Amino acid sequence: MRSYHTNTLSTAVLSVLRSHAFFDNCRALAFALHPLKKSIATLESQTSTLADCYLGLARLGAAIKNLPRNDHRAFRQDCIKIFNKRFEEFDDEIYLICFFLHPDISSK
Repeated sequence: MRSYHTNTLSTAVLSVLRSHAFFDNCRALAFALHPLKKSIATLESQTSTLADCYLGLARLGAAIKNLPRNDHRAFRQDCIKIFNKRFEEFDDEIYLICFFLHPDISSK
């Protein structure tokens, strides 16, 4: 990219692209957002249920929990804070019952 676009890329952009931290941060962000992307796709379907919503939230929580603790400490803490806030909205016995009665869960 640098060899083809030397006139359009500033030195600040080039230094960010050369930094390994930039790509590490992108990987962590993609890792955390992948379950969210899958959950949104599932919930947009005509056949989604409360259990699908709860299951997507559980998968997102697991992904956030598996984020590296040292490398992305602030990002991880922000994700946990936001997740906990949203989870309080789903802290309902009906969601939990739907989760345990979901065919994908009960067959395993």
